[in-house]
Amino acid sequence: MREKKDIEIDLKEINEISFNLTPLPIAVEEIEFGRNLTLQIGVNFHGDLENETFQFRTLINWVLINHEKPIVSLETELVFEIQNLAEVFKIEEDGNYQIDNNFLATLAGVALGTSRGILAVNVKGSPMSKFPLPILNPTEILDNIRQQQA
Repeated sequence: MREKKDIEIDLKEINEISFNLTPLPIAVEEIEFGRNLTLQIGVNFHGDLENETFQFRTLINWVLINHEKPIVSLETELVFEIQNLAEVFKIEEDGNYQIDNNFLATLAGVALGTSRGILAVNVKGSPMSKFPLPILNPTEILDNIRQQQA
């Protein structure tokens, strides 16, 4: 049995891919999170075993029910350097991958927290500053995404 190697994670880049803030179609006083304001989150990631890097993208949309477009949309990308990435991320011959859930949840937690800060800066002074990205459980987010893809 081979010995497991320690994993070391370094955050190398934080990139804001896109941000959009649309004028509110209704008064901010009429907006209530959970009633007519919903949060949509998507993630995408890519591991590069040769360079031991891992890119994690997060898309966050605030959507008003019965309105076509998100009123706030933010996409971020974080690039991590992972020493011993092969311990937690494996690409199979068919192109599918195996990834350690705790590792992925750790990166998702960093990505969500970083996105929260970027979002706060971007909506500062706008009516949407009253709706910060809530504290979220990254494991639950990832489980929900997996269920939707199944």
